[in-house]
Amino acid sequence: MKIIRHMVGQGAQRGLTLVELLIALALSLVVLVGLSSVYVAVKQSFRFQETTGRLQEDGAFALDFIAKDLRMAGYAGCPGINKITVGGVTTYYPGSMMTSGSPGGINGPNPLAQIETGNAEVILQPLTSLNFIRGFDNVPSGMFASGAAPSSSGTHSLFFSGGSSNAVSLSALMGSATASPTLTGDPFGWATTTTNSGIYDFIISNCSSSSVFKGKVSISSGVTSVGHGTGLGNAADTFTSSTAFGTDATVMPVVWSFFYVAPGVGTTTPSLYRVFYNGNTRLAAEELVSNVESMRLQYGENTTLDASGAPTLVADVWRTSAADVADWSKVVAVRIGLMMISSEENVNPGVTPVTPTLLGQSYTLPTGASTQRLRKEFSTTVVLRNRVAAR
Repeated sequence: MKIIRHMVGQGAQRGLTLVELLIALALSLVVLVGLSSVYVAVKQSFRFQETTGRLQEDGAFALDFIAKDLRMAGYAGCPGINKITVGGVTTYYPGSMMTSGSPGGINGPNPLAQIETGNAEVILQPLTSLNFIRGFDNVPSGMFASGAAPSSSGTHSLFFSGGSSNAVSLSALMGSATASPTLTGDPFGWATTTTNSGIYDFIISNCSSSSVFKGKVSISSGVTSVGHGTGLGNAADTFTSSTAFGTDATVMPVVWSFFYVAPGVGTTTPSLYRVFYNGNTRLAAEELVSNVESMRLQYGENTTLDASGAPTLVADVWRTSAADVADWSKVVAVRIGLMMISSEENVNPGVTPVTPTLLGQSYTLPTGASTQRLRKEFSTTVVLRNRVAAR
């Protein structure tokens, strides 16, 4: 009988021992732990960069929005704010309008009148060199309807007014100082406005004079004209100095903006708000940018006169609060500082958050604010060009 023996070759698979399997599992676990650490670090870095980028984008947008509006503060046409006159107008902000909006309604189209009830120049003539810009060291309750003022946590707020960039030229020379100016058109729909009986607070201006008046735009037989009689609330039918304006003149609404920080809608962090008045309607408060924890303002005041006794129009003293401003008619520049805050906590765990300064001053967190959120300062300086420009 032949015996067949099966020989096992040295290269044949013989399996793994228990020790070898345990070593392989241990090495795999070490590799997985290392990869997990890298993944967590990369994810955390991405989260931090994303939050920082969002803060950068929101902060830049907020500053640009405020600065763009602020550069128009005090605009009154060619002659400038220092030469505008109200003339026979008793008051050109209609006092009958009061609406509400989140987080609170501005108390009337002329909110300064609620703050300085005894200042006739503020009440009757808000658009003057003295008061076309005002800052506050908080969000004053007098700017809002009763019980509607938002919690401000000590943040500053800013009010300013001026002529709108939405201007329309006259199409012909006025026949007389009492005639209704005719416009080249109505691209902004003034004639179709029904709020406040369609009456706007307007500025009419050429390079010699400007007047503020209440006007109502109408279109008849293809001709667009602006009525300005006493029936609209003006004290007289004629413009200042009985001026008959020509085609070098433009008509624009008187507008104002009020910026402040208040609790955001549906969020745990505050937001930047603006209330806007377009010459006819006080619009509802609009939430511009979320995660704005605080706004701080500084005011460049001109206190120096040249050899002729005229102001040098240079900000030689910077006031760190509105209460320190001696004369608002001498404020020629405004510094704006915003403290942006992340929407989430522990954006960069393991790193102790450091509270930055704001406009070079120490910054105190609002009551109840988390110390575990990322904060970043954004600031800019805006020169009030309608005050410092040569006239």
